[in-house]
Amino acid sequence: MASQKLHEVIHDNANRIVDVFVGRARRHDLPPREASHSDVVDDLNRYVRELALAYQLGDDDRSEAVAKAHGGQRWYAGYDLRSVLLEYGVLRSAIGDVVAQVGYEMNTDELDRVAQLVNSALAEAAVEFTLRATEQINEALRIAEKAVRAREDVIAVVSHDLKNPLSVISGSAAMLDDALGENDLEVARGPLRAHVARIRRSSARMNGLITDLLDLAKIREGRVEIKVGEEHTTALLAEAMDQSAPLAEQHPAHLVNDGGPDGLVICDRQRVLQVFDNIVGNAIKFSSPGDTVHLAVECSPDECTFAVRDAGPGIPQHQLPLLFDRFWTSPRVTGGSGTGLGLAIARGIVDAHGGRIWVESAPDEGTSFFFTLPTRSGLRAKDASEADSVQPLSK
Repeated sequence: MASQKLHEVIHDNANRIVDVFVGRARRHDLPPREASHSDVVDDLNRYVRELALAYQLGDDDRSEAVAKAHGGQRWYAGYDLRSVLLEYGVLRSAIGDVVAQVGYEMNTDELDRVAQLVNSALAEAAVEFTLRATEQINEALRIAEKAVRAREDVIAVVSHDLKNPLSVISGSAAMLDDALGENDLEVARGPLRAHVARIRRSSARMNGLITDLLDLAKIREGRVEIKVGEEHTTALLAEAMDQSAPLAEQHPAHLVNDGGPDGLVICDRQRVLQVFDNIVGNAIKFSSPGDTVHLAVECSPDECTFAVRDAGPGIPQHQLPLLFDRFWTSPRVTGGSGTGLGLAIARGIVDAHGGRIWVESAPDEGTSFFFTLPTRSGLRAKDASEADSVQPLSK
């Protein structure tokens, strides 16, 4: 054995070194659950042989590079820092023991060199873990900052949008009090009714905002409540037209039902009408007086697609991905007003049905919103696809 060089002993006994390592590593719960055992073994065998080759060539830089490359990959292999410390400790002892078992006695320089290479890998792993941990901390900080901003947005939206109707209610209540002080209540009847109407409108606005905030909270927590049944698409379009008619008359705008096939979709009728209320309401609001808003539906065997089209100012391409973000409003279209909750809620409702929602628009070319709802056959196809994707347990 004396005629063999250390690198030859290590290279020729790489499999044995790995076997000894694996046996000892299991006692330390290595590799961690996140790491693939076969990948770790193959990677380790390759690392030991590359290390031996670099050692043979007397190329210290290459030896260091091989060690550092292996250490740097520990993070991506699913290891934590504790597992890395254990792994390299076990590897170092496995190399020393196997080399001794085959009759090779390492001198002090060789012992130091093996230790140095293993430590180089360990040091590089520590550097990589530090960098990745720093990235995770920074990402956590960004998420926390985003959450703080979202909370501040909620406070700003609530304080702004509740302040106005509360002011109306307060003012109308004061005027009611003055009117009730009149001697002739018959004369005051007209103003009293006007004040009562303002209070009702303001209360409805406040209730709508609170309902939106509660819906958004449910969507964020993934617990949107839907009670599905089979609904006719033509009936849904007709109801959507009917519920938006008062707003269209007030604007004014023309609502046109372009119709489509009378398909059957599986949905929560009230929730779908809530989606229409948000989308059609936006289309009316952003249309010029006298413009037309079109509603239509198309059906395929697996789903039906509803469309709401307006001839408004349109939306720049760079803003389209932001439309469904909560609290986001378009400065170009709305002047920054509104709560920015409606479309976020609409997306949450459509997602809860297993559908899709998207928008197509360009400046000065109007805007078209689309959303899909599944048919019964579409749900069956989805269930079958999900069942096929489940892998059977090996015996």
